[in-house]
Amino acid sequence: MPLDTLKVSHFRNISACSLALHPHVNLFYGVNGAGKTSVLEAISLLGRGRSFRSHKLKPLIQEGEQAVTVFGEQTEAQLGRSRIGVERTQRGTDQFKVNGKPVTSAAELAQLLPLQTIYSETFALLSGGPGERRQFLDWLVFHVEHGFISAWRQAKQALKQRNSLLRSGRITAELLAPWDKELSRTGELLDAYRSRVFTQFKGELRALLADNPVYDALDMDYQRGWSDLPLVDAMAEQLSRDQHLGHTSVGPHRADLKIRVGKLAAQDVLSRGQQKLLVCALRISAARVYQHASGRKCAFLIDDLPSELDPAARKLLASWLLALEGQVFITGVQRADLENTWEELSVPRKVFHVEHGQVTESE
Repeated sequence: MPLDTLKVSHFRNISACSLALHPHVNLFYGVNGAGKTSVLEAISLLGRGRSFRSHKLKPLIQEGEQAVTVFGEQTEAQLGRSRIGVERTQRGTDQFKVNGKPVTSAAELAQLLPLQTIYSETFALLSGGPGERRQFLDWLVFHVEHGFISAWRQAKQALKQRNSLLRSGRITAELLAPWDKELSRTGELLDAYRSRVFTQFKGELRALLADNPVYDALDMDYQRGWSDLPLVDAMAEQLSRDQHLGHTSVGPHRADLKIRVGKLAAQDVLSRGQQKLLVCALRISAARVYQHASGRKCAFLIDDLPSELDPAARKLLASWLLALEGQVFITGVQRADLENTWEELSVPRKVFHVEHGQVTESE
């Protein structure tokens, strides 16, 4: 996997930059608003087709320009050399290409450049709604269970049709039956995929945090989104309620992860710094499961690493990242705050200074 080169054109305040990257550690420093996060967003565009900060396209395209372009080259033992290009335009004529050939889906980009992102809003894994945690788990299941994406799409379509009927009023069980059957079939399949991957993931998290007494009482459970009944029976049991609500109240779209310390929600017990380290541990554990399953490595995008982590926590996080042997891209305001940890661990790296949208490699 690692990205060898990155070229960015007209992305936010970055008019153009061309970077030769380190295969493991890349550090970006500069004042707030300089464009550090934009570099990480550009990599996200390359691996996901969108920014990790927003689904909106217009803010990404530099003012006065019609398109943003990101190009990267990577070398991997299993796949050889790959060239990835993404162009997103004001007109909606987007292009995703791999080795010069168009690809139709961002999922294909994700297979080539699997990314984990840690930034301010990743606290939502603990404090946000079920959708945040479900999306996080499904990223991992998508990369580990090859049948997941097909089942997920089919379940999404069945849910959409069932909800449409529920909103129409005067609906009967007979009209719902085909969609109940399809949602039950695909929902049970999604649950099986998620359950298998969650078991591996929880084991990795426990191993990662085993020597940190702060998290001794930490526990995590996967909730599939309905009772112990078969899904088709659970939906039948909730039919009157669903007709009243106008949507399906049980199913795989209601799945969640419950993360607790003792009997309380983790975010109600842990300090802000402890929460950030836990969020990092969750994402690194996911990367470890992915790596074991695929033999490939994730890239990590970490925005404002020093924030809310003391030097000991930064060193611990750095050791976790190094053990993965993947590629990391990390931003911070002060160069010293970024480099001290890696210097202590004697880690080779590249350092880039970002100022007014200009990105230059530092000595």
